[in-house]
Amino acid sequence: MMKEYDIKAQETQVLTKVICNCCGKEIPQIREGIWEEYFHAEKSWGYFSQQDGRQDSFDLCQDCYEKMIKGFQMKAF
Repeated sequence: MMKEYDIKAQETQVLTKVICNCCGKEIPQIREGIWEEYFHAEKSWGYFSQQDGRQDSFDLCQDCYEKMIKGFQMKAF
């Protein structure tokens, strides 16, 4: 055989907890790998912004999400 292979274990990340960035409440896990619904946002800021090069990421529980969108001047749907 012209090829040789090694078998190597690969580390994987496993999500074990989700916490709301607004109120600090832990999002309930329904079963392994499945959580109650929550809002996740990620943003990589580009040039010409006040946050140039910054990366933001946050999670909100359903209650905090509802509070956030109630403050919108324009409906989000």
